[in-house]
Amino acid sequence: MRTKTQKLPESDQNGKITAAKAWGHFRTITEHRLLVMRYCFTVGLYWQGLTHDLSKYSPDEFLNGCRYYQGGRRSPNNGERDVKGYSCAWMHHKGRNRHHYEFWNDYKQDIQPGEFPVHAVKMPRRYVAEMVMDRVSASRTYKKGQYTQHDPLTYYRNGKGRALMHPQTARELERILKILDRYGEEEMIRFVRDYYLKGYPMRS
Repeated sequence: MRTKTQKLPESDQNGKITAAKAWGHFRTITEHRLLVMRYCFTVGLYWQGLTHDLSKYSPDEFLNGCRYYQGGRRSPNNGERDVKGYSCAWMHHKGRNRHHYEFWNDYKQDIQPGEFPVHAVKMPRRYVAEMVMDRVSASRTYKKGQYTQHDPLTYYRNGKGRALMHPQTARELERILKILDRYGEEEMIRFVRDYYLKGYPMRS
């Protein structure tokens, strides 16, 4: 992934939509979607595979994706954050896609003084499984030939401290990514399909 010292061409940062940026963004999100679809199919999540990330083609997300396209090396949402300090496209996306843990944040009814009003809700396993496939596919899409089976766990651990994720969801996600990290994709897929999605208990 892009390091802080690497700079994108000015054409990628100026917020103007060009045919090249639009095609590049379309190709990137479609490549990613097809990867997630393939992974979801291998564990039996057919409808989720077919409908994964369809909101990225909506005007609210697609136009911003074209405007802040990062050359296929990082998410255009981060490009939008670089410019604005926030991402409208991401806020639209996370509210419509249940495989993102941010979808599962809600307000508490009764809070104590000084208590943070937002709390994380435990995710159903079928969406945790889709989230795993999304993370693996995103790492493959952005890292391309440099991808290794260790990247999804590394990325998760780097962002772990700022994630508002239910503790049980976090344990389940990390457990699956550890299987990928240690044993590879075939074993991870077998575990998700034959154990995790069958409802068996999870060890820490």
